[in-house]
Amino acid sequence: VLDRPAVKNALDEAALAALAGALRDAAADTDVHLVTISAAGTDFCVGQDVKQLAATGPRGDYFEPVFLALKALHKPVVCAARGFCLAGGAGIVLGADVRIIGRSTRFGWPHTKIGISSIGGPSGLARAIPANIALELMFTGDFLDAERAAALGLANHVVDDERLDETMAGVVDKILRNAPLALQAAKRATVEGIELPYRDAVANARAILDKLML
Repeated sequence: VLDRPAVKNALDEAALAALAGALRDAAADTDVHLVTISAAGTDFCVGQDVKQLAATGPRGDYFEPVFLALKALHKPVVCAARGFCLAGGAGIVLGADVRIIGRSTRFGWPHTKIGISSIGGPSGLARAIPANIALELMFTGDFLDAERAAALGLANHVVDDERLDETMAGVVDKILRNAPLALQAAKRATVEGIELPYRDAVANARAILDKLML
């Protein structure tokens, strides 16, 4: 749970390091079969804590380890979000496998408004939706509301904000009724296969299945 509601869950260096560490720990822990990500307060996450950046100077984007930890996690990740999901916060949502968003959700990559560029927009958003739409969102900094996000395939479910927790619990329960190693195999074959030519993706999925069946 992202728990800095007083600053709309803007994440500082320590919070981002803790989040990346928690994801790596979940990947290594055989007792963990699924990861959920949610947030306290009315907004999911407005990105990096810009006050810290202003105080310490631009030393890079600390969301990168979080994005890479999400990508490397071969266990289902279910995310529930409401309110603002901006910059790296939007990237966390897009790094999840199943995304449940409230009707108040607003996605945005407003980096160009403050004279910087995005990591999650070019690497995540532009892989998830047509590049021309992703570029317009990054160029303008406009927000994407919940209904259009769902229409573009960025969300699995759009529900009233007060039903977020209930809906996530139902999805999690349904997933956890299935075999955990099969879930991991399905995710790994999918994530790895997307990057491969079709013939190689089939061969890779078959190899993962063969290993599972041993």
